[in-house]
Amino acid sequence: MVKKWTALVLALCLFLLAGSSALADVFETEDGRSVIIAVGGSFAYTRDTAGTVRVWGDNQFGQLGKGHLSQTFKVMEFASRNENIDISQLKDIVPANDYSFLWMEDGTLWGVGNNSYLPLTVSEGIYSTHVRVNLPEAPVAVATGFGHVLALTEKGEVYAWGRNSNGQVGDGSTRKTMTPVKLSLQNIVQIVGGGKFSLALDSEGQLWGWGDNEYHVISPGNEKYVTVPTKIDTGDIAIAKIEACGASAVLLDTQGTLWTWGHNDMQQLGYDTKGRTVSVPTAVPLPLPVKYVAAYSSQTYAILEDGSLWSWGNNSYGQLGQGFRSSSTEGVLPGQCWDKDVVMVMGGSLYCLAMLKDGTVLTAGISKFGQLGEGTPDSKYTLSPNGMRLIVPPKGMSEMKN
Repeated sequence: MVKKWTALVLALCLFLLAGSSALADVFETEDGRSVIIAVGGSFAYTRDTAGTVRVWGDNQFGQLGKGHLSQTFKVMEFASRNENIDISQLKDIVPANDYSFLWMEDGTLWGVGNNSYLPLTVSEGIYSTHVRVNLPEAPVAVATGFGHVLALTEKGEVYAWGRNSNGQVGDGSTRKTMTPVKLSLQNIVQIVGGGKFSLALDSEGQLWGWGDNEYHVISPGNEKYVTVPTKIDTGDIAIAKIEACGASAVLLDTQGTLWTWGHNDMQQLGYDTKGRTVSVPTAVPLPLPVKYVAAYSSQTYAILEDGSLWSWGNNSYGQLGQGFRSSSTEGVLPGQCWDKDVVMVMGGSLYCLAMLKDGTVLTAGISKFGQLGEGTPDSKYTLSPNGMRLIVPPKGMSEMKN
């Protein structure tokens, strides 16, 4: 049996507001083993209950950390070529669009992949073997955007670095930096990175934002971008979890209602505005309360309280898993793509990966780089098993405890 990790009960706002900061998409078994799923732009990492790490998908920037840039459509076991990394001490995997991080139990962070915007805190270039990220303090949470990175400390402080063209680092400038900068924030309990903006939630339930404001995620005003953390008016919403698409924001409240605002060209907000931007948080019409939400680029996925998986937004390659492919210029409103037992979901660029409570992995969308983990470049429009299982129940047990 398995105890669902805290991410699936994020609606318990009191837990979050007490200052605990959670890792993303990690499940822990009763015997102390954990399961990890990490989905990047066009690649993925997993670690199963036996501790085996696997990688697959796009590797043109070395983001799989295999020590080379060669592509492969096969799921492969991962072994770091950096002798300082003991993979048995892996705490979590933090993916981004074309780079990623290994987060170790001792608090160190190791980055790999495209370093054009300096997210790895070393000189520009492409790194196919993990390099240590130079952090002033060990993080308790890490979040990534399109080239920028946020790290939350145990003290509730936030460091940021990397791409900063729209002020997404939050240091008052628009210059990229490989040196983590401490921001003017205190008592932060959650962080998240959008495409070119950042969000943080403090212990009082106040949401802060900075970076790109073209679609009014930070402010309903006309500011092109906001270069320092600024309070976002969310009314009386009791926020349990924050998420972000490329240019829109998502809130999950303590009652299981989703609230979205920002860019809506692909229906990624979950309701039809004829493409118009929404400047204030607006509720998404869903049939049941939400217990988990994940977003990426222009698509959103939500697990409802009955274990069903719903999706909406961009469906140009069938990445919503609803059984069809829509025009690249038309989005899709919320629809069910799996009916029960879903406990985890993550979206990538034009594909998604989910897991059922028995450990079965489901995928849908594009597979140009083999990101569906099936060994072929064939896309698929229906969310379906890809043959991989991350949890093997103990003998005599057929499923995880819900």
